[in-house]
Amino acid sequence: MKIIVFLLLSLLSFTYPAESGFSSASGPLLFKPLSANTFEPRMGLIWHANNNRLRLDIGNSVDMVQYTIEGQKKRLTLGSDFFTYTQLRGEKNFHFPVDAVDYLFGFNVNYSDSMQNGILSSRLRLSHISAHFVDGHFDGTAGRWKDAINPRVYSREFFDLAVSYEPEQSFRFYVGTLYLWHLDPTTLPKFLAYAGSEVHLDLTAAVQGYAAYQFTATGLRPRHEFQAGTKIGNWSGRGTKLFFTYYSGNSIHGEYYDRNDEYSGVGFNIDF
Repeated sequence: MKIIVFLLLSLLSFTYPAESGFSSASGPLLFKPLSANTFEPRMGLIWHANNNRLRLDIGNSVDMVQYTIEGQKKRLTLGSDFFTYTQLRGEKNFHFPVDAVDYLFGFNVNYSDSMQNGILSSRLRLSHISAHFVDGHFDGTAGRWKDAINPRVYSREFFDLAVSYEPEQSFRFYVGTLYLWHLDPTTLPKFLAYAGSEVHLDLTAAVQGYAAYQFTATGLRPRHEFQAGTKIGNWSGRGTKLFFTYYSGNSIHGEYYDRNDEYSGVGFNIDF
């Protein structure tokens, strides 16, 4: 938090043209969420085709204030993230007990520069994640936790820096790194690195097709994430995504951090 405040206050020590200055942020997020990255703000769900599970995402990320430089060519925003990603079990009679839930919240600083040959943008997040089992993981009849896995403490505070470049409006590639400065359990790696790309194209005036892939070196099992589908609405604004997804790597849920997970499925997201 001190670093974010310092970055904002540092801007005041420079002199910019008259059209520069602070204002309330409006419109889409300055740094577009990464489609293939698990830890992004989403509203939607994914049905796992091979293991009778659902993933439910509820949350949002908001740019609160922005600083413009040279008109709209260069912009810097301060934002906030609050969201959950939840694992549900499918059972008879349309019941979906909640097995595990992870909470993420924090702040972010974003920068975008519309250069002659493309758009360079970056995002620095300071975030907290904590993980918990819920009643769907407890067998009330037997009086014990399911799968012989008891609740355990899992939390992490980290910096996440991503830098992306869009040489043209339909393509983006990016690299990023995480530094986990506080971690429980302490035996997990403190540095992670990732890289990915996205491409989209207009199918009709209101529908885009897209594909995205991300590779993450976690220090445990490498993580592969792929997503492809269509979006109804503006690519950079509000709309609905319908997609196929594939995931391979350690579980994204903290209570299962040492378990391997692999699945394919279909889902939808509501972009805001």
